[in-house]
Amino acid sequence: MKKTLFKTLLIAGGLFYGACLHAQGYKEVARIPNRLATQAAVVGGGYLYAVSNRCIVKYMLEGDSLAEWRETDAEAIIHMNSGFVEDGRLYCVNSNYPRIPMTSSIEILDAQTLEHLSSVSLGIRYGSCTWMVRKGDSWYAFFAHYENYARQPGCDVSWSQLVRFDDEWREQEAWVLPAELIKRLRPCSLSGGILVDGRFYCTGHDAAECYVLELPERGSTLKWTATYPVPFPGQAISMDEQGNLWGIDRAGGFIIKAAFCE
Repeated sequence: MKKTLFKTLLIAGGLFYGACLHAQGYKEVARIPNRLATQAAVVGGGYLYAVSNRCIVKYMLEGDSLAEWRETDAEAIIHMNSGFVEDGRLYCVNSNYPRIPMTSSIEILDAQTLEHLSSVSLGIRYGSCTWMVRKGDSWYAFFAHYENYARQPGCDVSWSQLVRFDDEWREQEAWVLPAELIKRLRPCSLSGGILVDGRFYCTGHDAAECYVLELPERGSTLKWTATYPVPFPGQAISMDEQGNLWGIDRAGGFIIKAAFCE
């Protein structure tokens, strides 16, 4: 693969330190020009993956592009939303957004070569899958509902839900969003999510915020326990082994790396 066109722009250490003195949250430490990452930036295994609707490009963190995968069937993959790397595989969430009825699938690729390995179809039962994580033998997948041109008849944002599946993709249990967070997210829903120490760090569609959600001890509503500022406007997120958060500014054409400040 040819050399990439982006160049990492690091924030000066003194400026970063000064910003940390004023507010708890995620602060920008690097900005990488990349117009291919229109849906997500995924980090894993020492590599960076730029994800768009029907294309994934793998990069060295130093900047060289290594592999590329493109969907050639316009009806197969419609809207890649997010992804994560585990055990040598890149798991990507796909939906047919903004079409209705909503359908979703999980697309599994070889993280080294980007060869497409398999697919798990989730059908139309839940909504539009926007992100997924794995814990133990369980898959946690989030399904969004909208109040815009992609609204499914009879549903609104309150129909969004986090579903836990077992290792064979059989539904085990599910939770909905708290009412106050639904108000904050309207007319969209959660677009990104990762699992950190038993808590879900989630982002919406537009706001530069990260919402921390926890499973409830009882009932079916997720607990909203914290909100942190992030230096990118929503969309999917990823976390590297050092705990840095990665997101995108697709309007500006950037992948952004952020570190947490106490």
